[in-house]
This record gives sequence, C-alpha cells and structure tokens, in this order.
Amino acid sequence: MKNIYLILIGLYATSCATVNSAIEGGKNIAMTTVDTTMKTAGNISSAALQDVSGLVDTVAETYEGVIDTVVENIDEQTDELQDKPEESK
Repeated sequence: MKNIYLILIGLYATSCATVNSAIEGGKNIAMTTVDTTMKTAGNISSAALQDVSGLVDTVAETYEGVIDTVVENIDEQTDELQDKPEESK
C-alpha cells in the first residue's frame, strides 16, 4: 500500500509539471504572437505616416510652385494694365 502512494505521488508530480509546462508554453506563444503583432502594426503605421508625410510635402511643394507662378503672372498683367508715365520729349 505504501508503494501505491509513492507511485500516485510521483504521477501527480509528473502530471503537474506537464500541465505547468503546457501552460507556460501557451503563455509564451501567446505573448510572442502579441508582441510580434504589435511591433509589426507599429512598423506599418510608422511607414504609412512617413508616406503620408512625404505626400503632403510633395503636394505643398507643388502648390507652392503653382502659387508662385500665379502671383508672377498676375504681377505681370497688372504691370501691363497700369498707366506708364509718359516719357518727356
């Protein structure tokens, strides 16, 4: 009878270690998955923001060039419409 108790205690300890290993392994897999997913999402978000930033800079530079051109054209046209002083003869 004493031997049966020793065998049962050994099986109980072994099964507890196995269950604990399975739980720890599951937690490790879950945490690694969450960590990897969050890092990937962060990298994608960062890249997307950099792309949007580059696009905004490009659009701003384009509009700046268009505005400069329009201002120059308006200045030239108003210069043509202004009365020029008559030259003395």
